[in-house]
Amino acid sequence: MNKVILTAQAMLFVVWLLATACLAQDPNLHIYLAYGQSNMSGQATVTDKDRVQDPRFLVLRAANHSNQKVGEFYPAAPPMGHSQSKVGIADIFGRTMVANLPDSIKVAVANVAIGGQSIDLFDKDRNKAYVQNAKNKGDTWWIQYLDEYGGDVYKRIVEMGKIAKQKGVIKGFLFHQGEADYQMNDWPKRVKKVYDDLIAELELDPEKTPILIGELAPTGDLGWRNDAVKQAADLIPNGHLISAQGCPALKETSYTLHFTREGYETFGKRYAEKMLELLKTMEPEVPVDTAAKDTSVKDTAVGDTTKDSIPDLARGVSALPGIAMHVTGKLLAVAGAPAGARVRLFDMQGNLLGVLGAQGGAMPQIRAGRILAVVESASGVRLMTRAFNVTGF
Repeated sequence: MNKVILTAQAMLFVVWLLATACLAQDPNLHIYLAYGQSNMSGQATVTDKDRVQDPRFLVLRAANHSNQKVGEFYPAAPPMGHSQSKVGIADIFGRTMVANLPDSIKVAVANVAIGGQSIDLFDKDRNKAYVQNAKNKGDTWWIQYLDEYGGDVYKRIVEMGKIAKQKGVIKGFLFHQGEADYQMNDWPKRVKKVYDDLIAELELDPEKTPILIGELAPTGDLGWRNDAVKQAADLIPNGHLISAQGCPALKETSYTLHFTREGYETFGKRYAEKMLELLKTMEPEVPVDTAAKDTSVKDTAVGDTTKDSIPDLARGVSALPGIAMHVTGKLLAVAGAPAGARVRLFDMQGNLLGVLGAQGGAMPQIRAGRILAVVESASGVRLMTRAFNVTGF
């Protein structure tokens, strides 16, 4: 009778987890908020290979076009920004990221960029006057793109950020702008203000939310302005300068400001390389206590773990009272973990396989073998470890 009751309770727990999973934040969905001028929008001609979709690279649609709903996720393909965007930094960045991250991680970009516009368009305190002044001068060719972003690019970035926080994790900002402001002496300070405003309004931790700021085309008309770009990156504690050295610029009829296709590919990869580097430093290290005895929790539902050699990261941890874990197929269910906790999955060599939320969820594609689950608090303190067998899926 007791076994029947326990089985029924386990089934109810799994049903409850499945019912709530669709509402939970996915820690494996990494989202980046991109904004700026035409180089962030993208100016390279779209090719067939750009239209090939990767199920792990998504666009969080920020502009109203292509019969796609603003605020929804779709497989990424150009145009990533407004309706006339082509291929640029964001496209190459996303594809490079998913190619270098575990298969369990998806990457999404929300791109809010309009060519030829000042940083003031993105400033919540200056944008209304900026738009009105442009209309007064008859400079309205770009207003159609502003309308696709709801008439206010700052508000649209915030809207996308709030959705990103609900659905996944904001990992950083991608920024490229400054050509329109080459005569603005305090441009670096204005760049910092927009970043600071977004951090505050989205209630993000600036130490965990970098902004990647790319140089202007060095061989273009405004390459001399890169000292100001560096100043902007230096002003922001978590700002990072992305070099454009060696990225060819496109000579057009009236100016040389945009990158060539080759330039975008190199530049976008550099944004990704820097972000991948930052992700490694942002991943909290798991403390090791080799002197402590193995206190990993024993659970007959997932197999006795006491006979296995468990990596050091599993040692010295006992489960806090009230935390329970159960594995059914590819579903790992956790109950009693505090808000903000996460479950990190490792193989027995200590390689990270994926990250789940406080309630667990569907495990990523894993080969058959022994898996270690580590429940951590939001601050990285280990609360529970559990080793179990998987048949592979």
